[in-house]
Amino acid sequence: MTPIQPEGDILSRRSSTLRGRLMRGFSATALSPVVTAVVQLVSVPVLLHAWGAAKYGDWLLLSAIPSYLTLSDLGFGNASGSDMSMRVAAGDRKGALETFQSSWALVTITSFTVLLLASVAVWWVPWQRLLRLTTNSNLNAAEIILVFCAYVIVAQQNGVAESGYRCDGHFAAGAFWNSMQRLCEAVAGTTVAVMDGSLLTVALTYLGARCVGSLGYALLLRHKSPWLRYGVRHAKLTTIKKMVAPALGFIALPAGTALSLQGFTIVIGASMGPVAVVSFSTLRTLSRLTFQAVSVVTNALWPELSRAFGAGNISLARRLHRHACQASLGVSLLGGVLLWVFGPSIYHVWIRQKVPFDASCFHILLFVSAVNSLWNTSSVISMSVNGHCRIAAIYMGAAIGSLGIAWVLIPPFGEAGAALALLAADSWMAAFALRTALRQVEDSHKKFLGALFVIPRLREQLQPATEA
Repeated sequence: MTPIQPEGDILSRRSSTLRGRLMRGFSATALSPVVTAVVQLVSVPVLLHAWGAAKYGDWLLLSAIPSYLTLSDLGFGNASGSDMSMRVAAGDRKGALETFQSSWALVTITSFTVLLLASVAVWWVPWQRLLRLTTNSNLNAAEIILVFCAYVIVAQQNGVAESGYRCDGHFAAGAFWNSMQRLCEAVAGTTVAVMDGSLLTVALTYLGARCVGSLGYALLLRHKSPWLRYGVRHAKLTTIKKMVAPALGFIALPAGTALSLQGFTIVIGASMGPVAVVSFSTLRTLSRLTFQAVSVVTNALWPELSRAFGAGNISLARRLHRHACQASLGVSLLGGVLLWVFGPSIYHVWIRQKVPFDASCFHILLFVSAVNSLWNTSSVISMSVNGHCRIAAIYMGAAIGSLGIAWVLIPPFGEAGAALALLAADSWMAAFALRTALRQVEDSHKKFLGALFVIPRLREQLQPATEA
């Protein structure tokens, strides 16, 4: 006869499992900003030395265009991850498999259709005149953009696979190998750039590395979660229809991100030329080092928040949100102060005087990074339950509005005008995202603000109690 285990032991074991997943998730996601920082801090000066500012500016402009193809997955990659995590937490693996295969089928068909259309249209655009390219002809630009389009399409397969890692408790493994893929691509691409110098060859190198990495990523998922099988046998049109609203909500998120991170590259390039693009891009990269650290917290919490909501544990979701905001606030303030003081020196050592340092633009971008970190942390609450449609729509509108503001402010204020436009958009988003998150976790402004300044004891806070 199996003895009945005390409820306290069961709760303790569940809490330990949660802590273990969180620690592994934090460790794996911590690798992502490290990889990003290493890639950018190493590749930027190397490519500037190998290509020069004008050619590197062309590279930034051409690689920015295909980022808009992230829309071709119709948002089903992220939506399926949240849906599958909630279903598995509720004991519904069959429903999770239906979501997985339905999402994979739709993403694959849609993305390759978009690639086919792009392969026809890309040759008819006057890229050289439109982007003010200085080292590439229209033909070369079209070839490079088409290769990057194919790269984005292949990368979208990782988004579907990642939902499988996330839902079955293997988020840390998925995040780790995803970072390793990016690192290998960057090493291969930078090496080829130094040896060959051709933008097209470097783009082909990135594509080849991504194809190999994506295949390995899918095979590893099959090994860790054999019940998650690729195919269309369990795909259902009703499942797709049920996910249409949250999936379409996710369309605005990558679109808004592309406008915020890449759209400004194009606007500045059209207004001030490729050298200004390099200046703004490098300043933004340095200012966002703290945001990369905050993303460690939000990415690791996303699957756990979905699990908490799926199991009906609102109390745990509320505590996780409070701790995430604490971490974001602390990292943003500390990192911002350090970069304000040491940023100019770091920039000069990094870029080696090839591009002038714009102090006004950089200081504004530090505020942008801090505000952006805070609203991104709160928005994960909505994304974890596929209740993000309104936030996504407002974000898209704010991103479009910020481009208009930048177009007006760049002539009188230069790069600082673009930074001010970003600050206005992110400030609006911070107020809205926090208010929405507090409502979803059933928290009050007073209790939330009070909790921000209390040092948590992680072991006690993660106990699955019912009150917060």
